[in-house]
Amino acid sequence: MQPTETQATAIERVEKLIQDAYAQLPAGTTLKDDYRSNEAACDDPTDNGPAGRIIVEHRHWVVSSESFGAWKTDQVIPPLVAYWQQQGFEVRHDLRDRPDPRYTVENADGYLVSVRRYDRGASYEFTLSATSPCIWRNGTPNPQ
Repeated sequence: MQPTETQATAIERVEKLIQDAYAQLPAGTTLKDDYRSNEAACDDPTDNGPAGRIIVEHRHWVVSSESFGAWKTDQVIPPLVAYWQQQGFEVRHDLRDRPDPRYTVENADGYLVSVRRYDRGASYEFTLSATSPCIWRNGTPNPQ
């Protein structure tokens, strides 16, 4: 079985992907933790690999500096799409034409990054997520 990155490395890379995306957003924007799993089971591996691996997934709310944290217009998805295209990320899901749009890309190492918009009537809310590929907690399978 092939070694993978360690859990500690995956946690760092997931947060770096989120921070790099965050840097593309309007000044005054902040991130608020929403969900953080550093060892979710890799139950449905896309690589058809062995069981027992985990994924790291973090999700944050993207908070506007204006309007009590809500967004009046979509100032989040367009700059992220442009940035990810510039970085050469591969598009996995382009659902920008949906009522609650989502855009997901994958980097060359199999990490996914996604932005999603929620229509709240008079304003929008956004989440920014990153997920690692399936990894072994310590980079290799535990001895049997």
